[in-house]
Amino acid sequence: MSAHNSNPPYSESNLEQARLDDAVRRADDLLVSSLKSEDRRRLRRKILIGAGFAVLALVVAAIVVSSTVAVRLDSTAVAGDSEEKAAELSAEGWQLWRKRELKSAIEKFEGAVKLDPKNAAAWNGLGWANFNSGNTDAAKQAFKKVIALEPKHPAALNGLGQIALSQRNYREAEEYLLKAAPQASAAWYGLAKLYLLTAKYDQAEKYAKKILAEGETDPSVQEMLKAAQAKKLTAELLEQIEPSPAQAEVGRAWALINQGRHAEAKAILNPLVTKNPKDANALNGMGWCLLTEGDLDGAKPYFERAIAAESGAAGAMNGLARVLSAKGDTDGAIKIWKEMVEKIPGVHAGTVGLADAYFEKGEYDKALPLLEKWVAADPQNEQAQKKLKLARDKAKSPAKKNS
Repeated sequence: MSAHNSNPPYSESNLEQARLDDAVRRADDLLVSSLKSEDRRRLRRKILIGAGFAVLALVVAAIVVSSTVAVRLDSTAVAGDSEEKAAELSAEGWQLWRKRELKSAIEKFEGAVKLDPKNAAAWNGLGWANFNSGNTDAAKQAFKKVIALEPKHPAALNGLGQIALSQRNYREAEEYLLKAAPQASAAWYGLAKLYLLTAKYDQAEKYAKKILAEGETDPSVQEMLKAAQAKKLTAELLEQIEPSPAQAEVGRAWALINQGRHAEAKAILNPLVTKNPKDANALNGMGWCLLTEGDLDGAKPYFERAIAAESGAAGAMNGLARVLSAKGDTDGAIKIWKEMVEKIPGVHAGTVGLADAYFEKGEYDKALPLLEKWVAADPQNEQAQKKLKLARDKAKSPAKKNS
């Protein structure tokens, strides 16, 4: 497997997190592409400004105005260079975020906001990278920086809403998610869940229908719609959608996992697993701790227990597939990744894992459509681009297919 896939792609194990990741990604064709466009516009603007001041500097020098003008021009050029570098770091950070290289993404975004504190794209990226790493306090601070700069920023509003929802602060969650909802479809799932939890069934039905109208196939959304229409939340569905009291602790453990501090993460997760042996999030976290340490045999049962505790636990499914792949059971890994691709919309860890597995087996015709989706979602990923080109070449040449 490629090195960039070594990090856990989900900060939690359930399909909700997978959906959130994908919805953020899709809503962020509003987000990522538009912010990259803004970075490009900013770069072009700075280049033009820089060129204009360069010409002005020549004129000033020619007519020997005052030295203070030259000093001001130098200061403007330095500021322009800082903003240009910040835009570059922000773009690199988004590429890393989409690959779920979260620790590196955070470093890029932190560098960007240090150089340009008014770069909303970088602050937003810092928020989502921390959110996906389980560091909700840092994420909240970053999202609030975005809102201070751009009060109607949909992705940052959604982020603040998701954080408030995870902390059971339903009034604050509703406020942020409603502001995000017109432009960020990722907020709809949060609103549907929130309104079920607060017995506002008509509103829950409205947002569940909006999700399904977008082509969502996850059975849990259908269950939410049924509950909203019946105006009754079953104990089973309540357990599924209500934020867990241990969620904050699991999130803190994930932040440590993404920093490579596995011993500290396990010290948090072990008591949670002992207290609740069916806590899929804690089990998944333990699995990833052991997997990233290279303990395949130790990680495997934790992933299996997480999947048994929560059907469709995306993070644990991906973890188990990686364990099987590393142990040489490629077919077993493929079976799991195929299930993820069938259940979870968009491009995610299952898509990448399945594409890599088919590619490495020389089954280029099977890898090709997956690679095309991967590149479409992450066009700046050079590794994916190279694999796509090779897969296309091999798929056209049956005699060389398995060479």
